[in-house]
Amino acid sequence: MYRFFVQPQINVATQKLAGYELLLRSSHHDYWVTPTNFTAVSMAQQMVLSHREITNILRDHPNNPQISFNLNREQFNDQETIGHLISLKKSVPGLHLIIELTEAPSLSEVHRFAALYKAYDIELSLDDVGTDNPWTSAVREILPFMDTIKFALQNFRRQHRQSEIHNSLQTWRDVADLYHLSLTVEGIEDQSDVALAEKYRAQTTQGYYYSKPVPYCG
Repeated sequence: MYRFFVQPQINVATQKLAGYELLLRSSHHDYWVTPTNFTAVSMAQQMVLSHREITNILRDHPNNPQISFNLNREQFNDQETIGHLISLKKSVPGLHLIIELTEAPSLSEVHRFAALYKAYDIELSLDDVGTDNPWTSAVREILPFMDTIKFALQNFRRQHRQSEIHNSLQTWRDVADLYHLSLTVEGIEDQSDVALAEKYRAQTTQGYYYSKPVPYCG
């Protein structure tokens, strides 16, 4: 059994809700866990599950908060997936949909598919910059096609690279300015992390300080 949990994303300037990230979970021995293989769940099934959560969220939040949905590189390049996402966008009036790319596509892949996403006002975000998606020529080439970059503090902590956080955040703040991108900082665990995100002018934040991923019960 699968379902989506949600984690709130916070507007740094107002400290109010900006949106939610949908995070797929599977039931395992009476616990909900992160699936080991996201492509094992068909995109058609994911769309049914996500539509249910999104309509509940928008029912309770008429200001239409942004909804973030994760795709890996294989899914980003799959035409059937694109069709499902377009159908989702069309079926939910006013949906502000952001696709978070967990793996950087190649420039040729972006050239092939980005226009389809843009045509339906589906924004693109490169996830985990500085760690899973480090600064490389391949990443630099696709940044003009992104709308947002996402910096994960928890990845640096997991890799015992805390001493690099400030320098890396400054680098990606500069990148965001250069390419006119929004910056999201996730992995916010306490007020000092909030202050860090403010220092580097992040637009949105996300993390356990606000809420762990939970079933939406609005």
